Amino acid sequence: MRNNYKIWLGAVLAIFFWGSNFNAISALSPELTPITAAAIRFSIAVLVLLILRLLSKRPESVLSNKDKGYLLLLSIIGVFIQNSALFLAMRYTSAVNGSVIMANMPLAGLLLSALLLRTRITFYHIVGICISLFGVLLVITDGNWHQIYLRKGDLLVVLALTGGCLYTILAKKWVPHVPVPQFVRWTLGLGLIQMLLTACWLESPIDVYQSMTLKDLVLLSYMGILGTLVAYFLWMKATQTIGPQKVTSMFNLIPMFTLLISMSMGTQPHLLQLTGILCITVGVIFANAYPSLKRIFISFKPQYTIKPSSLK
Repeated sequence: MRNNYKIWLGAVLAIFFWGSNFNAISALSPELTPITAAAIRFSIAVLVLLILRLLSKRPESVLSNKDKGYLLLLSIIGVFIQNSALFLAMRYTSAVNGSVIMANMPLAGLLLSALLLRTRITFYHIVGICISLFGVLLVITDGNWHQIYLRKGDLLVVLALTGGCLYTILAKKWVPHVPVPQFVRWTLGLGLIQMLLTACWLESPIDVYQSMTLKDLVLLSYMGILGTLVAYFLWMKATQTIGPQKVTSMFNLIPMFTLLISMSMGTQPHLLQLTGILCITVGVIFANAYPSLKRIFISFKPQYTIKPSSLK
C-alpha cells in the first residue's frame, strides 16, 4: 500500500511538471524563437537519454525498418508538430488557456482511440466529452457564443493536443513491443533533428542562442529534464502499476497547477477560466469514474427485505 502512495505521488508530480511547462514557456524571453526554444529543450532531454544509455548495460530490441519508419512518423506527429505548435501557441494565448485545452487529452484520446483502435465508447464517455467540450469552448471563445472568435494560440494548442493523442494511440498500435526507454530515445532524437533542421531554415538559431539569458537556460533545462524525462517516466510507472484508466482522470489537475503557478506570479484568473476548469474536471470524472462511483453508491444503499410475517 505504501508503494502505491509513492506511485500516486509520482503521478501527481508528473502532472505538476506538465502543468508548469505552460508557465515556463510563457516566461521565456520574446527573443527566443519557438522552434529554437523547443530544440534546446529537447537537446537537453536527448543528451540525458544518451548518457543513460551509455551507462546502461541492458540489451534492447532490434528494430526492423518498419519499426524505424513508424518511429519516424511518431516523432513527426508527437514531438515535432506537438511541441513546435505548443511553443508557438504560448506567444498568442495564456498559460492557463493552453493548459485548460490540453486537459482534454484523455477524452480526445478516447475519441481517437475509438476511431483508430475501435475501442468502445459508453454513454458516460459521451456525456463526459460533451461537458468537457463545453468547458473548452467557454474558455477559447470568452463566452461569446454569437461572435465566435478562436484565437490563433488556442487553435495551435488544439493542434498540439491532437498530436499528443495520436502519438500515444499510434504508438500502442504500431510499436507496442519497443521498450519505453528505447521508444522515448528514438522519437525524441528524431524529433530533435527535425526541429534543428526547421530552426536553421526558418529561424537563426545561432543568433537566438547567443541572445539567450540565464533565466531562459534554467527554464529550458527545467522543461527538458523535469518537464519531459522525469514527468514521462513517472507517468509511465503509474500507468503500468496502477493502470491507465485510474490515473488518466488526473489530467484535469494540469490547468489547476498552471493556474496556481500563474496566481503565485501575480496573474489573476478570469471567471470563465475557472468555470472552464470546473466543467473539464466534471467531464473527465464523469467519463472515467461515474460507473465505479455508481456501483459504490449502490453498495452502500440500504437493502430492505420484507419478512413473510409482516404480510400476515
